[in-house]
Order: sequence, then structure tokens, then C-alpha cells
Amino acid sequence: MITQNPFVSYSVAMVTPFDQREKLSQTGIYSLIDYYKQNHVPALLISGSTGEQHSMTIEERQILYREVKSAGKDDFLLIGGVAAVRATEAIRLAEAAQKEGLDGIMLGFPPYLRISQKEAAAYVEQVCTVTDLPILLYNNPSRTGFNLELNTLYRIVEKRPQIKGLKEAGNPDNALILQKELGSSFSVLTGTDLYLLDHLRNGYNGITSIIGNIFPQEIQQIVQLIKSQKWELAEKQFSKLLPTIHTILEIGALRAIKYLLSESNIEAGICREPLSTLNKQEQKTLMEVWQKGEA
Repeated sequence: MITQNPFVSYSVAMVTPFDQREKLSQTGIYSLIDYYKQNHVPALLISGSTGEQHSMTIEERQILYREVKSAGKDDFLLIGGVAAVRATEAIRLAEAAQKEGLDGIMLGFPPYLRISQKEAAAYVEQVCTVTDLPILLYNNPSRTGFNLELNTLYRIVEKRPQIKGLKEAGNPDNALILQKELGSSFSVLTGTDLYLLDHLRNGYNGITSIIGNIFPQEIQQIVQLIKSQKWELAEKQFSKLLPTIHTILEIGALRAIKYLLSESNIEAGICREPLSTLNKQEQKTLMEVWQKGEA
């Protein structure tokens, strides 16, 4: 049984590179991994929401696990995003994550179905039976239509100690409650860069960062400053990033991030439709704020 907790205070939610035909790009994977290595990113979340997981087939996601592990070797902690409408498909993904030597799983709940608490617990249980990898549950009610209740989480953790954390995109007040109930060894992570300071101030342990794709060192430094209780300096550093963060979110995070990476000669590729490429005005607006931020 693998017992360590790989859900560290800073990881980047990796984008998935697709070529102009919307095919998974192997050269793009290697380009991105090289970029993350150069910027000393400690951990990557593969095939999460930022990785357009639900646009991919199960086979594509299995390939992505394998290729990222091949490119990254042991230079990162690698967390495989596992989520599917059908439990059988989530099981296949969990098995692939273990087979390819990933360090953990982020297990999201099925979208759209609005499952019950009992069904959610059974879904987690089925995945746990096929892997001993540490698991980070992902509660994202706005995307799935399902909200994991704390009592359900407590029962799951008591039965399955390989559940090492929760990525909470629901009620942020739950973070402090979980710290008291489950202790500091249980990770409570955010995925919302815009509220990074507020969330870390109020019980979250860290972040799986989307904006870390373009500010990999800057977001990591801010997290480290906060862990060292250097809040004033962290706030000052974060304020420098805010104009770019706001613009990215207004334009559309995945579209904007892939464009900025491509402009930096990193083969991030395009988003799959119905997500679109940036128009000329969006490109101009984004580059103006980006260049101003770099100055």
C-alpha cells in the first residue's frame, strides 16, 4: 500500500496539447514537460478540467498518462485526473494511472448525473478497489451538479485511508472544518487562482494552479511566502499578476493560456471545439496586458 501524500501545496494543472486537427500532440507533450521542468514545477495534475479531460476518450487519456510519465520521468509528482460518467470508465483510468507509475489520482465525480451521496460513496469505493494510489477527491458542484457532503467524506476517509485530500471547489468554509476534523496531514486544495490568498488564509493547504501554466515560478513563490507567513510580500507579488489573471479569465482561461504559451514557443496547441481560438482583438488585448506585466 502506498501511504505517502503526493498532494503538495503547489502543482500546475497541465493543459493538454492538441494539434490543428484536434489530435493529441506528442511533440506538444514533450514541449510542455520541458517548459515545466525549466520552471521547477514540483507536481503536475494531468487530465483535469484544465486538461480538457471530458473532451478525450478513455484511450486518449491513458496515452496522455503514459506520454507525460515518459517525458517527465521522475522529475515531477504526477497526479492523474480520473472522472467519468460511468464507473467502469473511471476504473479503467485508475488502473492506467497505477500501471503507468503515476504518484496519485484526483478523482472527480460523474458530471451531469446528479448522483446521491450513497452513489458517490459507492463510486469512490469501486475505484479504490483497483488501485492503492493515494487519492484526492474533487468536489466541484458547479461543474458536476453534485456536492459531496462532509459526513459522506468522513465515512469514505474512515473506510479508505488512501483518500489523502480534497480539492474543494464547493463551499470554501469547509476547509477550516476539515483541518479540525481530519488534521493537517489531510490536504485541502483549491483550484481557483483568483482567490488564492483568501483560500490559503482560510484553511486551504495549497493549490492546483491553472495560472501556474503561465506564471509557474511566480505562483509557487507566492505559495511559499504564505507558508512562511510573509503575507504582505505575498500580497504585493500577487497584485502584480492580477491584471493578467483578470484578462485571462475574461477572455477564457484555456484559450488564453494556450495562446500565451504558443507565443512563447511552447507547443501548447489549440483547444478542442466548441472552444475557439482567440480572435485578433482578443489577441491584442491579451498581449498588451501580458507585455505590461512582464515589463
